[in-house]
Amino acid sequence: MRPLNPDEPARLGDPRILRTFRPPPLPDPQGTNHAHADEGVRTLPRVLALITATVLLLGMGLYSFAAASWSPAGTADTGTGDCSVSERILPGRLAPPNDPQVAFPDDVPLELSFSPDGSILAVSQIDTVTLWDWERSRVLAQIDHDASALPPTPASFSPDGCMVAYGTGHGAVVVDLGSGKRWTVGSDRPVRAVAFSPDGSSLAVGVRSDPDGRMLHLHDTATWEVESRLAGSTSLGAIRYSLDGSVVAGGENGGGVTVWNVDDPRPTGLIRDRAGVGADAFDLLPDGSGVLIIRSGTVLLVDPTTEEVVREYVPGADAGVLVDVAYSAASGRVFAARLDPVTDTGGMVAWEYGAATEVALGPDLPRVFPMALSEDGSRVAGLRTGRGDIAVHNTELSLLGVLAR
Repeated sequence: MRPLNPDEPARLGDPRILRTFRPPPLPDPQGTNHAHADEGVRTLPRVLALITATVLLLGMGLYSFAAASWSPAGTADTGTGDCSVSERILPGRLAPPNDPQVAFPDDVPLELSFSPDGSILAVSQIDTVTLWDWERSRVLAQIDHDASALPPTPASFSPDGCMVAYGTGHGAVVVDLGSGKRWTVGSDRPVRAVAFSPDGSSLAVGVRSDPDGRMLHLHDTATWEVESRLAGSTSLGAIRYSLDGSVVAGGENGGGVTVWNVDDPRPTGLIRDRAGVGADAFDLLPDGSGVLIIRSGTVLLVDPTTEEVVREYVPGADAGVLVDVAYSAASGRVFAARLDPVTDTGGMVAWEYGAATEVALGPDLPRVFPMALSEDGSRVAGLRTGRGDIAVHNTELSLLGVLAR
Protein backbone atom coordinates (compact mmCIF):
# COMPACT_ATOMS: atom_id res chain seq x y z
CA MET A 1 0.00 0.00 0.00
CA ARG A 2 1.50 3.26 -1.14
CA PRO A 3 -0.11 6.70 -0.57
CA LEU A 4 -1.28 8.79 -3.49
CA ASN A 5 -0.26 12.30 -4.46
CA PRO A 6 -0.78 14.57 -1.40
CA ASP A 7 -2.05 17.30 -3.72
CA GLU A 8 -5.21 15.30 -4.41
CA PRO A 9 -8.42 16.96 -3.06
CA ALA A 10 -8.31 14.72 0.01
CA ARG A 11 -5.48 12.42 1.03
CA LEU A 12 -6.52 9.37 2.99
CA GLY A 13 -3.18 9.16 4.73
CA ASP A 14 -3.83 12.57 6.32
CA PRO A 15 -2.69 12.69 9.97
CA ARG A 16 -6.13 13.91 10.99
CA ILE A 17 -7.50 10.50 10.12
CA LEU A 18 -4.69 8.51 11.67
CA ARG A 19 -5.04 10.35 14.95
CA THR A 20 -8.54 9.04 15.37
CA PHE A 21 -7.10 5.59 16.03
CA ARG A 22 -6.28 4.75 19.65
CA PRO A 23 -4.91 1.49 21.00
CA PRO A 24 -7.80 -0.66 22.27
CA PRO A 25 -7.85 -2.08 25.80
CA LEU A 26 -5.37 -4.90 26.18
CA PRO A 27 -6.92 -8.36 26.16
CA ASP A 28 -6.57 -10.86 28.96
CA PRO A 29 -2.97 -12.13 28.69
CA GLN A 30 -4.21 -15.60 29.59
CA GLY A 31 -5.79 -15.80 26.15
CA THR A 32 -9.42 -14.77 26.69
CA ASN A 33 -10.38 -11.54 25.02
CA HIS A 34 -12.55 -9.37 27.31
CA ALA A 35 -11.61 -5.97 25.91
CA HIS A 36 -14.45 -3.62 25.04
CA ALA A 37 -14.38 -0.23 23.44
CA ASP A 38 -16.90 2.42 22.49
CA GLU A 39 -18.07 1.45 19.01
CA GLY A 40 -17.94 5.08 18.00
CA VAL A 41 -14.14 5.15 18.24
CA ARG A 42 -13.97 2.42 15.64
CA THR A 43 -16.72 3.77 13.42
CA LEU A 44 -15.38 7.33 13.08
CA PRO A 45 -12.24 6.44 11.07
CA ARG A 46 -14.33 4.39 8.64
CA VAL A 47 -16.78 7.24 8.10
CA LEU A 48 -13.94 9.69 7.53
CA ALA A 49 -12.21 7.25 5.20
CA LEU A 50 -15.42 6.70 3.24
CA ILE A 51 -16.03 10.43 2.80
CA THR A 52 -12.43 11.08 1.85
CA ALA A 53 -12.36 8.12 -0.53
CA THR A 54 -15.43 9.49 -2.33
CA VAL A 55 -13.74 12.84 -2.89
CA LEU A 56 -10.51 11.13 -3.97
CA LEU A 57 -12.15 8.86 -6.49
CA LEU A 58 -14.19 11.70 -7.96
CA GLY A 59 -10.99 13.68 -8.34
CA MET A 60 -8.98 10.98 -10.06
CA GLY A 61 -11.50 8.75 -11.81
CA LEU A 62 -12.47 5.40 -10.37
CA TYR A 63 -10.30 3.30 -12.70
CA SER A 64 -7.98 5.89 -14.14
CA PHE A 65 -4.74 4.05 -13.30
CA ALA A 66 -3.17 7.55 -13.25
CA ALA A 67 -1.04 7.68 -10.11
CA ALA A 68 0.72 11.04 -10.06
CA SER A 69 4.21 11.38 -8.67
CA TRP A 70 5.27 13.84 -6.00
CA SER A 71 8.38 14.94 -4.16
CA PRO A 72 8.09 14.47 -0.38
CA ALA A 73 8.95 17.53 1.65
CA GLY A 74 10.12 15.36 4.54
CA THR A 75 8.83 12.80 6.96
CA ALA A 76 5.12 13.40 7.37
CA ASP A 77 3.47 13.55 10.78
CA THR A 78 1.48 10.34 11.05
CA GLY A 79 0.03 11.12 14.42
CA THR A 80 2.21 8.69 16.35
CA GLY A 81 2.58 11.13 19.26
CA ASP A 82 3.85 9.35 22.36
CA CYS A 83 4.08 6.09 20.44
CA SER A 84 7.14 7.14 18.48
CA VAL A 85 9.45 4.17 19.04
CA SER A 86 12.61 6.14 18.32
CA GLU A 87 11.86 8.83 20.92
CA ARG A 88 10.87 6.72 23.92
CA ILE A 89 12.35 4.15 26.26
CA LEU A 90 10.74 0.82 25.54
CA PRO A 91 9.90 -1.72 28.27
CA GLY A 92 12.74 -3.86 29.55
CA ARG A 93 11.20 -6.98 28.13
CA LEU A 94 11.80 -5.53 24.65
CA ALA A 95 15.36 -4.43 25.37
CA PRO A 96 17.64 -5.16 22.40
CA PRO A 97 20.89 -7.12 22.69
CA ASN A 98 24.20 -5.32 22.96
CA ASP A 99 25.43 -7.07 19.84
CA PRO A 100 22.50 -7.14 17.40
CA GLN A 101 22.82 -9.19 14.25
CA VAL A 102 23.88 -7.06 11.30
CA ALA A 103 25.19 -9.72 8.90
CA PHE A 104 22.71 -12.08 7.26
CA PRO A 105 23.49 -15.04 4.98
CA ASP A 106 21.66 -14.92 1.65
CA ASP A 107 20.07 -18.32 2.29
CA VAL A 108 18.55 -17.40 5.69
CA PRO A 109 15.02 -16.02 5.19
CA LEU A 110 14.10 -12.60 6.54
CA GLU A 111 11.49 -9.93 5.83
CA LEU A 112 11.62 -6.14 6.11
CA SER A 113 8.97 -3.49 6.80
CA PHE A 114 8.87 0.21 7.66
CA SER A 115 6.92 1.98 10.40
CA PRO A 116 4.16 4.35 9.17
CA ASP A 117 6.45 7.40 9.31
CA GLY A 118 9.35 5.55 7.69
CA SER A 119 11.75 6.13 10.58
CA ILE A 120 11.82 2.56 11.92
CA LEU A 121 12.80 -0.56 10.00
CA ALA A 122 11.57 -3.92 11.30
CA VAL A 123 13.76 -6.93 10.51
CA SER A 124 11.72 -10.14 10.87
CA GLN A 125 13.42 -13.50 11.19
CA ILE A 126 12.07 -16.93 12.06
CA ASP A 127 12.32 -16.41 15.83
CA THR A 128 12.65 -12.64 16.34
CA VAL A 129 11.59 -9.19 15.17
CA THR A 130 14.17 -6.41 15.62
CA LEU A 131 13.28 -2.72 15.39
CA TRP A 132 15.94 -0.32 14.10
CA ASP A 133 16.25 3.43 13.87
CA TRP A 134 17.89 3.03 10.50
CA GLU A 135 19.05 6.66 10.12
CA ARG A 136 21.11 6.41 13.32
CA SER A 137 21.88 2.72 12.82
CA ARG A 138 20.58 2.15 16.35
CA VAL A 139 18.73 -0.96 17.45
CA LEU A 140 15.65 -0.02 19.50
CA ALA A 141 13.92 -3.24 20.48
CA GLN A 142 13.94 -6.97 19.96
CA ILE A 143 10.84 -9.11 20.13
CA ASP A 144 11.69 -12.77 20.61
CA HIS A 145 9.23 -15.56 19.94
CA ASP A 146 9.26 -19.32 19.63
CA ALA A 147 11.08 -20.62 16.58
CA SER A 148 8.78 -21.88 13.86
CA ALA A 149 9.06 -23.89 10.68
CA LEU A 150 7.22 -21.09 8.91
CA PRO A 151 9.15 -18.51 6.91
CA PRO A 152 9.11 -15.20 8.80
CA THR A 153 6.27 -12.78 8.18
CA PRO A 154 6.86 -9.05 7.67
CA ALA A 155 5.92 -7.16 10.83
CA SER A 156 2.93 -4.84 10.45
CA PHE A 157 2.74 -1.60 12.44
CA SER A 158 -0.57 -0.13 13.58
CA PRO A 159 -1.20 3.29 11.97
CA ASP A 160 -0.15 5.15 15.13
CA GLY A 161 2.99 3.02 15.51
CA CYS A 162 1.96 1.81 18.98
CA MET A 163 1.63 -1.87 18.10
CA VAL A 164 3.41 -4.44 15.97
CA ALA A 165 1.83 -7.66 14.67
CA TYR A 166 3.50 -10.70 13.11
CA GLY A 167 2.60 -14.28 12.23
CA THR A 168 3.74 -17.45 13.97
CA GLY A 169 3.00 -21.15 13.79
CA HIS A 170 0.33 -20.67 16.44
CA GLY A 171 -1.60 -17.59 15.35
CA ALA A 172 -0.92 -13.89 14.92
CA VAL A 173 0.84 -12.11 17.77
CA VAL A 174 0.28 -8.43 18.60
CA VAL A 175 2.80 -6.56 20.77
CA ASP A 176 2.02 -3.30 22.57
CA LEU A 177 5.24 -1.30 22.31
CA GLY A 178 4.28 0.92 25.23
CA SER A 179 3.93 -1.87 27.78
CA GLY A 180 5.71 -4.77 26.12
CA LYS A 181 2.62 -6.95 26.56
CA ARG A 182 1.71 -9.35 23.80
CA TRP A 183 -1.26 -11.53 22.95
CA THR A 184 -2.32 -14.01 20.30
CA VAL A 185 -5.08 -13.18 17.85
CA GLY A 186 -7.04 -15.94 16.15
CA SER A 187 -7.03 -19.70 16.47
CA ASP A 188 -4.03 -21.88 17.13
CA ARG A 189 -3.08 -22.28 13.48
CA PRO A 190 -0.15 -21.14 11.33
CA VAL A 191 -0.26 -17.54 10.12
CA ARG A 192 1.94 -16.42 7.24
CA ALA A 193 0.69 -12.86 6.69
CA VAL A 194 -0.75 -10.00 8.76
CA ALA A 195 -1.64 -6.37 8.05
CA PHE A 196 -3.35 -3.57 9.97
CA SER A 197 -5.98 -1.70 7.98
CA PRO A 198 -5.06 1.95 7.26
CA ASP A 199 -7.52 3.25 9.88
CA GLY A 200 -6.39 0.67 12.46
CA SER A 201 -9.86 -0.76 12.96
CA SER A 202 -9.01 -4.24 11.62
CA LEU A 203 -6.13 -6.69 11.59
CA ALA A 204 -6.10 -8.89 8.50
CA VAL A 205 -4.71 -12.36 9.17
CA GLY A 206 -3.89 -14.90 6.49
CA VAL A 207 -4.43 -18.34 8.01
CA ARG A 208 -3.06 -21.60 6.68
CA SER A 209 -6.34 -23.50 7.20
CA ASP A 210 -10.05 -22.83 7.75
CA PRO A 211 -12.96 -25.30 7.95
CA ASP A 212 -14.89 -23.37 5.30
CA GLY A 213 -11.88 -22.54 3.12
CA ARG A 214 -11.99 -18.84 4.09
CA MET A 215 -8.29 -18.06 4.39
CA LEU A 216 -8.39 -14.32 5.14
CA HIS A 217 -9.75 -13.37 8.56
CA LEU A 218 -10.45 -9.75 9.55
CA HIS A 219 -10.23 -9.12 13.30
CA ASP A 220 -11.89 -6.14 14.97
CA THR A 221 -9.10 -4.39 16.91
CA ALA A 222 -11.60 -3.15 19.51
CA THR A 223 -12.24 -6.73 20.65
CA TRP A 224 -9.71 -8.79 18.63
CA GLU A 225 -12.56 -11.08 17.60
CA VAL A 226 -13.12 -12.18 14.00
CA GLU A 227 -15.51 -9.79 12.25
CA SER A 228 -15.31 -11.34 8.78
CA ARG A 229 -13.84 -14.33 6.97
CA LEU A 230 -13.18 -13.81 3.27
CA ALA A 231 -13.40 -16.71 0.83
CA GLY A 232 -11.99 -17.41 -2.59
CA SER A 233 -8.26 -17.88 -2.06
CA THR A 234 -5.76 -20.53 -1.11
CA SER A 235 -3.41 -19.91 1.83
CA LEU A 236 -1.89 -16.42 1.75
CA GLY A 237 1.72 -15.35 2.13
CA ALA A 238 1.24 -11.56 1.92
CA ILE A 239 -1.53 -8.98 2.41
CA ARG A 240 -1.86 -5.43 1.00
CA TYR A 241 -4.53 -2.80 1.68
CA SER A 242 -5.62 0.06 -0.54
CA LEU A 243 -5.08 3.51 0.92
CA ASP A 244 -8.65 3.93 2.18
CA GLY A 245 -8.84 0.35 3.47
CA SER A 246 -11.81 -0.57 1.28
CA VAL A 247 -9.82 -3.05 -0.84
CA VAL A 248 -7.52 -5.80 0.39
CA ALA A 249 -5.37 -8.12 -1.71
CA GLY A 250 -3.70 -11.37 -0.76
CA GLY A 251 -0.75 -13.03 -2.44
CA GLU A 252 -1.33 -16.75 -2.54
CA ASN A 253 1.47 -19.17 -1.73
CA GLY A 254 0.46 -21.03 -4.89
CA GLY A 255 1.06 -18.02 -7.13
CA GLY A 256 -2.20 -16.09 -7.59
CA VAL A 257 -3.43 -12.79 -6.16
CA THR A 258 -6.97 -12.52 -4.76
CA VAL A 259 -8.66 -9.14 -4.31
CA TRP A 260 -11.66 -8.33 -2.10
CA ASN A 261 -13.80 -5.39 -1.12
CA VAL A 262 -13.62 -5.69 2.66
CA ASP A 263 -17.41 -5.48 3.05
CA ASP A 264 -17.98 -8.45 0.72
CA PRO A 265 -16.79 -11.95 1.70
CA ARG A 266 -16.64 -12.95 -1.96
CA PRO A 267 -13.59 -11.95 -4.02
CA THR A 268 -13.95 -9.21 -6.60
CA GLY A 269 -10.97 -10.40 -8.59
CA LEU A 270 -8.46 -13.22 -8.98
CA ILE A 271 -5.21 -12.91 -10.91
CA ARG A 272 -3.76 -16.27 -11.93
CA ASP A 273 -0.57 -17.40 -13.61
CA ARG A 274 2.01 -15.83 -11.31
CA ALA A 275 3.99 -18.99 -10.68
CA GLY A 276 7.72 -18.80 -10.09
CA VAL A 277 7.79 -15.86 -7.66
CA GLY A 278 7.16 -15.47 -3.95
CA ALA A 279 3.72 -14.83 -2.51
CA ASP A 280 4.68 -11.23 -1.66
CA ALA A 281 5.99 -10.37 -5.15
CA PHE A 282 3.07 -8.07 -6.01
CA ASP A 283 1.75 -4.64 -5.08
CA LEU A 284 -1.70 -3.07 -4.89
CA LEU A 285 -2.16 0.43 -6.29
CA PRO A 286 -3.17 2.99 -3.66
CA ASP A 287 -6.72 3.28 -4.99
CA GLY A 288 -7.11 -0.50 -5.20
CA SER A 289 -7.87 -0.42 -8.91
CA GLY A 290 -4.82 -2.31 -10.16
CA VAL A 291 -2.29 -4.93 -9.12
CA LEU A 292 1.37 -5.12 -10.15
CA ILE A 293 2.60 -8.67 -10.69
CA ILE A 294 5.53 -10.48 -12.27
CA ARG A 295 4.82 -12.90 -15.10
CA SER A 296 7.29 -14.45 -17.57
CA GLY A 297 10.06 -11.97 -16.72
CA THR A 298 7.84 -8.89 -17.15
CA VAL A 299 6.01 -6.66 -14.69
CA LEU A 300 2.32 -6.31 -15.52
CA LEU A 301 -0.31 -3.88 -14.29
CA VAL A 302 -3.54 -5.89 -14.14
CA ASP A 303 -7.15 -4.89 -13.55
CA PRO A 304 -8.14 -7.53 -10.94
CA THR A 305 -11.85 -7.40 -11.84
CA THR A 306 -11.24 -8.49 -15.42
CA GLU A 307 -7.66 -9.85 -15.39
CA GLU A 308 -7.00 -7.46 -18.26
CA VAL A 309 -3.37 -6.37 -18.64
CA VAL A 310 -3.43 -2.58 -18.57
CA ARG A 311 0.29 -1.92 -18.93
CA GLU A 312 3.55 -3.85 -19.37
CA TYR A 313 6.93 -2.95 -17.87
CA VAL A 314 9.62 -4.77 -19.82
CA PRO A 315 13.17 -4.91 -18.42
CA GLY A 316 16.27 -4.47 -20.54
CA ALA A 317 18.53 -7.27 -21.67
CA ASP A 318 20.64 -7.37 -18.48
CA ALA A 319 20.97 -10.78 -16.84
CA GLY A 320 18.74 -11.65 -13.95
CA VAL A 321 15.30 -12.82 -12.93
CA LEU A 322 12.64 -10.46 -11.58
CA VAL A 323 11.84 -11.50 -8.02
CA ASP A 324 9.91 -8.61 -6.44
CA VAL A 325 7.95 -5.51 -7.47
CA ALA A 326 6.62 -2.38 -5.75
CA TYR A 327 5.04 0.95 -6.64
CA SER A 328 6.54 4.20 -5.32
CA ALA A 329 4.13 7.14 -5.11
CA ALA A 330 6.96 9.46 -4.06
CA SER A 331 8.72 9.02 -7.38
CA GLY A 332 5.86 7.86 -9.61
CA ARG A 333 7.88 4.78 -10.49
CA VAL A 334 7.57 1.02 -10.49
CA PHE A 335 10.56 -0.78 -8.96
CA ALA A 336 11.59 -4.39 -9.36
CA ALA A 337 14.41 -6.43 -7.84
CA ARG A 338 16.38 -8.59 -10.26
CA LEU A 339 18.73 -11.42 -9.29
CA ASP A 340 20.76 -14.06 -11.07
CA PRO A 341 20.79 -17.12 -8.77
CA VAL A 342 23.80 -18.61 -10.57
CA THR A 343 26.23 -15.71 -10.68
CA ASP A 344 24.80 -13.69 -7.77
CA THR A 345 24.56 -10.67 -10.04
CA GLY A 346 21.58 -8.48 -10.63
CA GLY A 347 20.30 -5.17 -9.43
CA MET A 348 17.27 -2.94 -9.46
CA VAL A 349 15.20 -1.85 -12.42
CA ALA A 350 12.64 0.96 -12.51
CA TRP A 351 10.07 2.35 -14.93
CA GLU A 352 7.99 5.50 -15.07
CA TYR A 353 4.56 4.40 -13.92
CA GLY A 354 2.49 6.09 -16.64
CA ALA A 355 4.79 5.78 -19.65
CA ALA A 356 6.20 2.35 -18.72
CA THR A 357 9.63 3.53 -19.91
CA GLU A 358 12.70 2.20 -18.12
CA VAL A 359 14.58 4.70 -15.96
CA ALA A 360 18.38 4.96 -16.09
CA LEU A 361 19.42 4.56 -12.45
CA GLY A 362 23.19 4.41 -12.76
CA PRO A 363 25.93 1.87 -13.44
CA ASP A 364 26.37 0.42 -9.93
CA LEU A 365 22.89 -0.54 -8.78
CA PRO A 366 22.38 -2.26 -5.44
CA ARG A 367 21.34 -5.89 -5.42
CA VAL A 368 18.69 -6.07 -2.73
CA PHE A 369 16.31 -8.89 -1.94
CA PRO A 370 14.01 -9.03 -0.12
CA MET A 371 13.11 -5.37 -0.50
CA ALA A 372 10.57 -3.10 1.19
CA LEU A 373 9.32 0.41 0.42
CA SER A 374 8.28 2.93 3.03
CA GLU A 375 4.58 3.85 3.02
CA ASP A 376 5.21 7.12 1.20
CA GLY A 377 7.38 5.31 -1.33
CA SER A 378 10.45 7.48 -0.71
CA ARG A 379 12.72 4.82 0.84
CA VAL A 380 13.79 1.38 -0.35
CA ALA A 381 15.27 -1.09 2.13
CA GLY A 382 16.76 -4.44 1.28
CA LEU A 383 19.29 -7.12 2.06
CA ARG A 384 22.31 -6.49 -0.14
CA THR A 385 23.06 -9.83 -1.72
CA GLY A 386 26.72 -10.77 -1.68
CA ARG A 387 27.37 -8.34 1.19
CA GLY A 388 24.90 -9.70 3.72
CA ASP A 389 23.96 -6.35 5.25
CA ILE A 390 20.71 -4.37 5.21
CA ALA A 391 20.75 -0.97 3.54
CA VAL A 392 18.27 1.85 2.92
CA HIS A 393 18.26 3.83 -0.34
CA ASN A 394 16.23 6.68 -1.78
CA THR A 395 14.28 6.26 -5.01
CA GLU A 396 17.34 7.24 -7.05
CA LEU A 397 18.94 4.26 -5.29
CA SER A 398 21.54 6.42 -3.57
CA LEU A 399 22.64 4.91 -0.28
CA LEU A 400 21.15 6.53 2.83
CA GLY A 401 22.15 4.16 5.60
CA VAL A 402 23.34 0.68 6.57
CA LEU A 403 22.39 -1.24 9.72
CA ALA A 404 25.58 -1.63 11.73
CA ARG A 405 26.70 -1.93 15.34
